[in-house]
Amino acid sequence: MKLEPKEFILKNGEKIILKSPEISDASLLLDQIIAACGATDYLTRRPEDFDHIKKDISLEEKFIESFYEGNDCLICAYCKNKIVGNCCIKFMQSDKEKHRSKVGIAIIKEYWGCGIGSLMFDELINIARNNPDCEQVELDGGVITENQRAIALYTKKGFIKTGEIPHDLKLKNNTYLDSQLMTLFLNK
Repeated sequence: MKLEPKEFILKNGEKIILKSPEISDASLLLDQIIAACGATDYLTRRPEDFDHIKKDISLEEKFIESFYEGNDCLICAYCKNKIVGNCCIKFMQSDKEKHRSKVGIAIIKEYWGCGIGSLMFDELINIARNNPDCEQVELDGGVITENQRAIALYTKKGFIKTGEIPHDLKLKNNTYLDSQLMTLFLNK
């Protein structure tokens, strides 16, 4: 599904537009996710994980297009003609799992703490609430236990801790980061 543009003013006074990306935004989206992954160890990918997509941008175009049909939604935050954040919601498809959805988010460091994450999660939760089958929203892959800023956001939005994944991510220096699973149970 596509989210139509919605305009907001951030805590820093800048105007932001939340909307689904166009296929022509593939390079902007790729630049954003590479920058976000390069700024923290808390995301599941490294910038070099996108090297193959940089060589064939049609892969990113197909990724964007995959959200146009059905109930899944990809949302980007646009500010000053660039994408500064993205998030998505994917609904499980099997009969036994269709009550569940998974969400993910990534924001470039320059825009951390400006309110983009909160705005994005409001949109994702709204989309979930409007899906008659969806009863719960889960963080896709959990959240790194040390990422207190993210945990505070998810808790503020009503997510609760539902489990742990020890040694979830292994860093280049051979140390590990643990994750916690968080779920928002929708009371419809």
